[in-house]
Amino acid sequence: MTLIDRRHVIAVVTNPSSDNGKGRSSGREAVERLRDRGVGLGFSVADLTGTNREHSLSNIRGALDRIDALVVVGGDGMVSLGVNAVADCDVPLGIVACGSGNDFARSLGLPIGRIRTSTESILAALTYDSSIGLDLGHVRSSDDDGVRINTFFAGMLNCSIDAAINDRANHSRLPFGMLRYLEAGIWEASHVRDYGYHVDVRTDLGTDISFDLVTPLIAIANARYIGSGIEASPDSDLSDGLLEMIWAKWHPGSLQALSILSKAYFGRHTTAPLIGYQRIRDITLAFGAYGEEPPVLMADGEKIGRLPVHVEAHHKALRLLVPPRIGGRLRERQRHARNETLDIR
Repeated sequence: MTLIDRRHVIAVVTNPSSDNGKGRSSGREAVERLRDRGVGLGFSVADLTGTNREHSLSNIRGALDRIDALVVVGGDGMVSLGVNAVADCDVPLGIVACGSGNDFARSLGLPIGRIRTSTESILAALTYDSSIGLDLGHVRSSDDDGVRINTFFAGMLNCSIDAAINDRANHSRLPFGMLRYLEAGIWEASHVRDYGYHVDVRTDLGTDISFDLVTPLIAIANARYIGSGIEASPDSDLSDGLLEMIWAKWHPGSLQALSILSKAYFGRHTTAPLIGYQRIRDITLAFGAYGEEPPVLMADGEKIGRLPVHVEAHHKALRLLVPPRIGGRLRERQRHARNETLDIR
């Protein structure tokens, strides 16, 4: 392992308007720490924060050939921005997780709400050129070859009641992310609707299956968590080149829906008879002949549009900055998960 001996340019993007203005102070602290500590390590910092999400994305994409890393400061919305800026390229991503959700960071065991620890970890990773390759989900509109929708997601694509919960939580005035999702989840679980889908899916074993589905729940997962700590996809592995399809097999009553929601906080819902859980290679979702029209799709908490869409995994499309010690631990966890899968089969 050798130290990097040339000057690096670290691009940073923050979200000043997030979390009732807390994003401004968090972003300022992260930028100042990176600049103060980076000077002695040979790093310079460029704040590329724009006036909105699209402006920030444009700033990053215009600078990709002149930066050595991108650091996002905030929650899963900022992770979404970051992965869509650097997916399938050589620029690594660093995450300072200090938003309301932080579910992707939680899936990896990264520090949450600890700006100093996060920035020190990122600087250590850059100093020792330490990163790990992770999968991303990719969703595009299937009726126009990606003209309407062409986006990556790190955590989950929400297509049903989960999207409605996410959207309701985004508009909540409650102070904490977990409370927002809990309130939204209880409301939606008490007003369950059946949405209609046509599904064409290729499983992890390469089997092609087509069927119509009327259900309140179908989601496509890349990582484990959603909703500020709900372990929706407990078996997700960010390095296996696969996604997970989660769905409800029938319409639950309100009490059953609330029971499933409570179990999901601990990842215990996937063994319930109501829940289907399948590793997949790719899937196409379209409107079904029966059932209500599904809500607007949400990827990592961001609205992206409506069906039909095609979803697939991009294997190790993201380079994530992690210190050598944490990188080794994550790689060992990934090997262990793959061995467990092989043992089961």
